[in-house]
Amino acid sequence: MTSLLPDNFTFTQSSLQTFVNCKYQFYLRYIEHFLWPAPATNDMLAFERDRSAGARFHQLVHQLLLGIPAESLVRSAENDPDARVCRWFELFRKSVYPRLSGELHPEYSLTVSLGGFSLSAKYDLLQVDAEHLTIYDWKTSRKKPARAWLEAQLQSKVFPLVLVEEYKLLERAPAPAVFMLYWEVSEPDEPFVLTCGADRLAEDREFVLSLMANISASRPPDFLRTDDVQRCRFCVYRSYCNRPGLAASPEDYLSETYLFNEDEHSLLYED
Repeated sequence: MTSLLPDNFTFTQSSLQTFVNCKYQFYLRYIEHFLWPAPATNDMLAFERDRSAGARFHQLVHQLLLGIPAESLVRSAENDPDARVCRWFELFRKSVYPRLSGELHPEYSLTVSLGGFSLSAKYDLLQVDAEHLTIYDWKTSRKKPARAWLEAQLQSKVFPLVLVEEYKLLERAPAPAVFMLYWEVSEPDEPFVLTCGADRLAEDREFVLSLMANISASRPPDFLRTDDVQRCRFCVYRSYCNRPGLAASPEDYLSETYLFNEDEHSLLYED
């Protein structure tokens, strides 16, 4: 049976998360490529302001990790039209992350073949040394999510899995330790660190493989609308389902779509 997905389709944490949240949303976006008639939030100016500020902060961090002199970057941050960017960048500069040791790869993308499917991840920073590999992800959400919620998200599964597949870590004995660290500007001294042991990695591998196979084998009637109508407040396709309702606030939207970032802001911007 021919898959509805194009031959060159590459899965990402964002596309997989979309399918888990609402299969019909995945169908409209990734298969039908529909445009969205509904606003993402009830205040698009505030949303765009937050999104743009976060993107500029990530750019400053990337330049700093590439070795561009901090003085010039500080001046750029101080002149940023959003004062939060300067504050975020100062918090980052005072953290341990600009002074990490080992082999560092900022803004690093990897794509692997897994079970005949293409799976991709883009890392804010990847640190490699002889004993461990660490994934770093910088977040500028307004509200830090609960640990259990964050751990269950597809980003926390896909990012370590792509890295493990690229380095063939499950084939090495002993395998280097793999960690994933989320650094949130709202709580800079309390990062969330996920330890990716062999059992968890194997479990996540089976889950992601099953998810990709399920999507690939699905036919149009299989892409059902979510039963959780509260999710529709965050969906730009909600009017297609006769669920227009009220759009979420920018704060709620950015919290709900916390992990929809690098491929890129997936509910609003085409890959």
